[in-house]
Parts: sequence; structure tokens; C-alpha cells
Amino acid sequence: MNESNKNTSKNGFTIVELVVVIAIIGILATITVVSYGLWRTTTTQNQLKSDLNGVASAMESARTFGNTYPATVPSTFTPSSGVVLSGGGTSGGKNFCITATQNSSNYRVTNYSAPKPGSCSGPARDEVSIIKWNSWTLGTGGVTGYALNGDGNSRITDTNPWGVSDTIWDVSNQDAASDADGGWNGSSFSIDNSKMYRFSTFIRRKTFGNGYTYLGTHGYPSAVLNRSDGVSNGNPYFCARLWWGNANQWYLVTGYVWPAGSGTGAAMTDSGVYALDGTKVASNLDYVWQSTTTSSDHRSYLYYSTDVTTNQQWYQPRVDVVNGTEPTIDELLNNTF
Repeated sequence: MNESNKNTSKNGFTIVELVVVIAIIGILATITVVSYGLWRTTTTQNQLKSDLNGVASAMESARTFGNTYPATVPSTFTPSSGVVLSGGGTSGGKNFCITATQNSSNYRVTNYSAPKPGSCSGPARDEVSIIKWNSWTLGTGGVTGYALNGDGNSRITDTNPWGVSDTIWDVSNQDAASDADGGWNGSSFSIDNSKMYRFSTFIRRKTFGNGYTYLGTHGYPSAVLNRSDGVSNGNPYFCARLWWGNANQWYLVTGYVWPAGSGTGAAMTDSGVYALDGTKVASNLDYVWQSTTTSSDHRSYLYYSTDVTTNQQWYQPRVDVVNGTEPTIDELLNNTF
């Protein structure tokens, strides 16, 4: 008796199929982890911003009743679980800056701006600037990051823009020749030409005298382009003018370099010269990186002064990447960030 052939084959996964399944599971797991990470980050950011909005309201309420912002966050405000608050009133209660921290994320708020990424810098303002000025020691001669330009340079103790005794870059006792009289050529630093940068410094004239005031930069190895017409400029100045303001009054001078490929057009609205009360007294020029520009510098001068009594001073030169974390113009003017 003949038996029918039995189907002895068994269903199962081949090695190739198993590898494919494992790869798919790995991809799905990665997507899940990334999605969870993004969700957690977004949730944290939203929580920090919400808490800081509440803190700002509490600080304003405290100021209404006490005439100044309190030195610490009012006890009437309770942060969310896991959120740590630091900072408070600054400049004798005229302003405030508060940092909220959770899961290694930091956001800050001031009385001049909405919550934004980053921490209050405290007294070390140059820590959030690409260039530093903590090398400004008293005396003559160049210092780290600042090569002398002209013959009237020294660093002295005088009042900064907010009336506090500090180290100030001073130009006086220069010669009567119509040439370089003071200021610096800064050391070069690397840049990302896909980003916008803001250059700034505070300047004042205690004695008008004469001569031009400059704030400028360079592009290396490729020069920057004029924002106005796209022409290459090997000697670019945001500001190059005779003195614009009052004696013994500090002014903030700013200018921007735009990302490579951003084209031509008007300068940034914030590009200009500002009095400490926020009044914009003059507009400045802007520039554009080339795709082959990889480094830059910060330079500011007193030039062509033939009056030996001309006295010009500088404070807090800065370069900031414009990415939403940089101090606003108002924060710079009020030393609150």
C-alpha cells in the first residue's frame, strides 16, 4: 500500500528576513527615542518660558508696590516642579534678569525682553561675547586681543556707561598729526558665514576736539560685501563719522554682518548709534559674509584728530551671533542680560 507523500516543509524566517525585521525594529526604536527626546525638550522649554512669564509678572507687581525690582524672585511666585530660578533685580533694582533651569536647559527673562534661551551673564558680560575685554589691564601698550592703533592709548580707571568705576580704554595726549590717534585692531576669530553677527562697543568723547570715530571689521581670506550693493569691501566700517553727540555721554555703536548669500538691501533696523535712553541718533552700514569668508575681527579708532585735547573713550566691545540668544539693544544699553 502506497502512502501519500507528506509535506514535511515547515514555515519560518530566513536569516535575511530576521536581519530585516531586527533592522526595522531598530529604526522604529530610534524614531521613538528621538521623538520622545524632542517632546521632552519642547515640554521643558515651554515650561521654562511659562514660569519666566509668571516670574516677570511677579517682579513687575513687586516693583509697583516697592518702586524697585526685588533682589530675588518674590516668594509669592512658586516655580513648577523641577524648575530652579536664579537672579533678580540688578542696577539697584532698576532692572532684572532671571534664569530658569530644568534638565540642563536654561532660559532667561529681563524687563526688556521675553523669555529666550540662555542664562543671565551676571557681572561677567564678556562671557557671552565672542571677543573678550577682561584683558583690559590698567596702563599703556597693547593687551591680549587688542593691538594698538595710534599713539594716544591707555587704559585708565573712570566711570562706565552706568556710572560705575571701571577699566576704560582712553585716548588722550595724542600728537597733532592727521593720522591714527587711538583705538585697536582686534585679533581675528573664526566665524560661521551662514550666520549673522552683531558688532558693537560703547564710545564717548569727554572733550570733542576733532577727528573721526570708526567702528569696523574685516573678512578673511575673502573680504565682506557691502550690504547696499554687493561690492567687495576690504576696508569696511559700520560707522565712520565726525562726533555725533554730547560731551561726556556714552553711546552704543552697532553694526551687522549678514549671512553669505543673503543678497543686498537695507541695513538692520538696529544698526546705528544709540544714546543710553534708547534714542537712535544715527544709522550705520551693514555688510555680508562671502561663502569663502572664514574669520573676522573687531576694530575701532579715533582717527585724523589734529587737536591734542581730543579725548575719546571706549567700553565693552562685543561680537554676538544673532541667533535669538544675544542681548537686545535695550539690554546692552541697560547692562541687563
